[in-house]
Order: sequence, then C-alpha cells, then structure tokens
Amino acid sequence: MALLEVKDFSFKYNEEKVLKDINFKINEGEFVLLCGPSGSGKTTLLNNIKKELKPAGDTYGQIFFDDILVEELDDEKSACDIGLMFQNPDAQIVTDTVIQEIAFPLENIGLPTDEIRNRIAEMSTFFGIDKLLHENVNNLSGGQKQLVNLCSLLVLKPKLLLLDEPTSQLDPIASYDFLAMLRRLNEEFSITIIVTEHKMDNIFPFANKVIYLQNGNLKYINDSRNICDDIKDDEVFKYYMPEVTRVNLLLKDKFDSIKDVEVALSVREGIQLLNNMDDIIKDIPLQALSRTKVENTDELVLVKDLWFGYEKENVILKGIGFNVNKGEYITIIGGNGSGKSTFLKLLAGLIKPVKGKIKYAKNTKISYVHQNPMVQFTEDTVLKELSNIRESKIETDFNFNPFNKSKKENEIDKSINKTIELSDYAMELVDYFDIRKILNNHPYDCSGGEQQKIAFIKALLDNPDILILDEPTKGLDPISNHKLGELLKQVNNEGTTIIMTTHDLSFVADSVERCVMIFDGSLQLDTTPTQIFSSNNFYTTFVNRMVKNYLPKAISIKDVKEQWSL
Repeated sequence: MALLEVKDFSFKYNEEKVLKDINFKINEGEFVLLCGPSGSGKTTLLNNIKKELKPAGDTYGQIFFDDILVEELDDEKSACDIGLMFQNPDAQIVTDTVIQEIAFPLENIGLPTDEIRNRIAEMSTFFGIDKLLHENVNNLSGGQKQLVNLCSLLVLKPKLLLLDEPTSQLDPIASYDFLAMLRRLNEEFSITIIVTEHKMDNIFPFANKVIYLQNGNLKYINDSRNICDDIKDDEVFKYYMPEVTRVNLLLKDKFDSIKDVEVALSVREGIQLLNNMDDIIKDIPLQALSRTKVENTDELVLVKDLWFGYEKENVILKGIGFNVNKGEYITIIGGNGSGKSTFLKLLAGLIKPVKGKIKYAKNTKISYVHQNPMVQFTEDTVLKELSNIRESKIETDFNFNPFNKSKKENEIDKSINKTIELSDYAMELVDYFDIRKILNNHPYDCSGGEQQKIAFIKALLDNPDILILDEPTKGLDPISNHKLGELLKQVNNEGTTIIMTTHDLSFVADSVERCVMIFDGSLQLDTTPTQIFSSNNFYTTFVNRMVKNYLPKAISIKDVKEQWSL
C-alpha cells in the first residue's frame, strides 16, 4: 500500500488551474525529488498534502495519506505524521531559544514534561545541537536554524517529511551537510521524504524517484538514473540534471565506446567514468581556455579601511579595502554569516560604516536587489511594480535588446490593464523571464523564483551604473538561472558594473571575472573564479571535482566543452 497517493488532483486559484490532473504514488521509505520551473505548482502541491496549510482555492481529485483522505485525517495524526519545512529558515521559528523551539510542537499536542525532555535530549544529541539548546535562535547560522526546524518536526516522529527548497539560503557546505542529514534519516529510519530543490547536484544521486512539474502538469516521473534518458533532449529539463551527468552525456555523444555505459549521477561515478576512459582521454587534444575581456581602468568605487558591526562586541567587517572599476563583474563569496550581505548594503549606501570610507565616482547610479525581494515591493500587482519606475515609461539610452521582438508582440494584453503601460524594454524582460501570466498577481502571491525575477527586472529598468545583487539566483529554477546568467553577461558587456553575492558556485564559474572571498570579516582572496576554485578541493564546483585530474583549470561545463572540443 502506498503511503501517499495523489489521484486525478487539480487545484484552481483565481480561475487559473495551478495543478492539472496530477497522479502519482509514493511508497514508505522513498526519497522523492520534486522539480520544475518557478510557478509550476510544486509548493502548491506540498501545501495541499499538509491540510493545515491548504491554500484557498478549488480542489478536484483526491490525496490519500495512509489510505485516508488528507482532509479527513485526525488533527493530531496530520500534525505528527506529516511535517512540512519552508525554504526560509526564519519563517518557521516562533520562540526565542532552541530548546523552546523544539519543545513547542510537543507542548501543542499535550505530551507530559518528562516525555518532552526525553525527546528533546534524544533528538538534539542525534543532530549534534545539544550545545545550542539555550542559544537564542537569532544568533544561529542559516544552516543551524534549518537543523533546529528539522529537529522540531522530527520530535513528532513523522512518517512523511515535506521540504520546500530547504537549502536555498544555505552556503554550499551547510547545504551539503543538511542534505546528508536528510539522506541519513531516509536510509536509517525509512522516513519518507519529498523535497523540492533547484540545485540538483547534491540531492539527485540518492533520490529514488524524480517528479517534474511544468505549468501545473506532471511532465516526467521516473527513478533518478532512467529519468536522465527521458529529459536529456528536452530544451528546458536538460538543465535539471546534475552537472556531472551533463558532462557524462557530452562525452557519450562524442565517444561511441561509452554510449552504453550507465550514466553518472555523482562526482564519484563521474571520476570512475573518466578513469575507465583514461586511454581515450589522453588522446584528446587540449584546447586553451578563453577568458579574456578588455579591462577598464576608470574607478567607480573605492573602499578604504572599512569596519562595521551592529554591536561593539560583534564586529562583522574588519578593515576592508576594495576597489571597483567600470564594467567589472564581481562576485563576493563566503559562508553564511561571513558579512557578504552587510558589505553589499554598505556599498549600496543603505547602512553606514563604523569606520572607513566608501567613495563613488561622480553621478554613479546604483540599483540594489535585496536577498528577500518582498521587502522591496510596494504595489499590489506585479504590473504596478514594473510600471512604477520613472513614471512608468522608461526613456533611456541603454540599448541592450537581445530579444528582437516587434512592438506588436510587446504590447501588453488589454485584458491585463487598460491604464497602466509598460515600456517596450520592460515587456521584453517580462517575456524573457516568462512572467506575463502573473502581471495581475500580487507580488506576495508569486513563488520565490518569480519574486526574484520581478525584483531583478525592476532594478534593470532603473538603468543603473552599478547593479548590486544579493543572492539573485536564490529560488530560481535551473532554466531561469541559466537565462539570468546570460542576461547578466549581456548587461555587463553593455557597460553596467555588477557586484553580487551568491552561494551558487556553478553560476560564478560560468559568468564572473572577479571573485572575492570574505572570511572572518576580512577579504581573504581577490582573484579569478578559476584561480579560487581550481585550487580548492571542497569549496569548488562539481565539474571541477570531476575533471580535476585531467582538466585542473576547468570549473564549468563550458570549460570542459572548450578544452575537450565537445
């Protein structure tokens, strides 16, 4: 008997079907990866499985848990047996200390004090957070907060865990550790897990089943290895495979001798594949990497001896020295809590340093996108958000136009709004990111990825000299991530200076020229992504880990294709 069965399920919100005739079964102990573009219905599906969070709208079909309709589940069974975690670590925290947070759900179901203490002791020890029990949750890192959130679900002894992009705000190391914990829970305790993720590399190899949604439809469902054959030629979903797998498929296309070899899903399998191809690889003529760009020496920003801390005893940035030239594309990397976001706020002029100076070239215009785009929304529709830039019509000499669409194609649908008008460039960006269908929606009702796109478009429409982006890839599906990367390269080539932070090392490897690492409040490294990632073993890309023995300087799929002429 299936633990969870979704049967002919549809969901309609505001006259639009968000989910359409979804059918699948999940057995006890399975680890299921739920994928799809932003707005495809992933979060809506998870919320409909958890009856307490069922969204407002019309439902058709049925969802069974333990052979019982979810809406008919006893309240305590639903609360205990089905746990749901959100992507924002702070969204689920309701108390002040770690021990209070873990105890809260147990108190809600009326367990005796001794039983509550026993469960907290067991779970905190298992997770290795027993030393943090009396810490204020606000002092924890993002990874620690997610462990506390997971712990507060597991003390209820659930049969099914639903996790909605749980690593989207974690650095690569914390993300790996969190997913490793999920795998352990699945393998050692047979807890059934359904997780939505946009970062495939860490999680894809150990998923028993992968489900792809597109526009509310179930597009593909299969085990993780066989689904690669289903999607490898799909122009959208081919980006939803691990990078190691994509490199493997490129090699298969070039060399007939490995066409029948099982596709690699992990770095370990990728390295084994290359080792088995050693004789073939040695005969491949190596091409040089081309990473050249004409440098501009016009200085836009100069940072001297910058210090910052919210409290005297908590110094976040220590003596930072930094300069930015016109036309540079810079990424600032580092772990959660290292001070990256604080540094961007200082550069954007949103906060003032305790000591030191930031000097800007005359008339420098800055656009800043917060890592939580919702804090920058002020209107009740997406359309108004995008028209509320310079009195709605943008007159600019910014001539980037990669879309080549006619004015007729860029005219906004009359059904959307008869009085608010968007510029042609705004509509080109709207169509490029495929968000025309949400123009009438409230920004808060959009998915995390859609909110990122809206905030990014707003920033571009302001025609800045410097574009400052705090975690712009957070919440973006792989195809949107790819499109953002291409667009940022175009914008940068047109002269806009870009400074951003991200935990997405593959995005950095594929796009950025200069990489700055902040560690312990100071600038630890300031060089190229190639130099940083090729010299690291852990803090590097999955591609580099796979090919390091053969192509030590290759840090992206593009590099591998270029050096091996794939």
